[in-house]
Amino acid sequence: MVSNTSKFKDYIDRVNDVLNKINTDEVDNLLSCIKQVVNRHGKIYVLGNGGSAATASHFVNDLNVIAGRRGILIDSISLTDNIASVTAISNDHSFNDIFSVQLTRRLKQSDLVFCISASGNSLNLINAVKYATSCNVVSASLVGFDGGILRDISSFSCLVPSPKGEYGPTEDAHMSVCHYLALNC
Repeated sequence: MVSNTSKFKDYIDRVNDVLNKINTDEVDNLLSCIKQVVNRHGKIYVLGNGGSAATASHFVNDLNVIAGRRGILIDSISLTDNIASVTAISNDHSFNDIFSVQLTRRLKQSDLVFCISASGNSLNLINAVKYATSCNVVSASLVGFDGGILRDISSFSCLVPSPKGEYGPTEDAHMSVCHYLALNC
């Protein structure tokens, strides 16, 4: 029988393997994109579903708190955090529009739409990026697996290459990238 310690070591090794496959130039591009938004006093809208919604909330917290400690003011909001808006839009429109509807009438060209998604194929994120593009707003996506559609349609993307369905290591890597971005913006 394999010990729990051994299983945990295997998991850590898998997360490290996934982290080591990330193209650091893509991470630097995301960091540069965030810095440009901050310099032009834009707002960063962060979006995700499921575990990625939790990462989006955590990332916004870190952008506000960690950067704030260094005197850097980052205007960021997680569009996953207002459950009343999410459920009302789901009910009155469609779950596929929960983010694009929230962006309507608030998105400015100085802003950034930042998506986090393991699959890169969630329609609500795709619709948000398409809306941002129609408004000439930059989009960035932190994606896993093969990157999905978001990798192709976002202005910038960072891929965490991982086998389809391997959510744990992918989401752990996403959180690591977000921590790095918050610490260095």
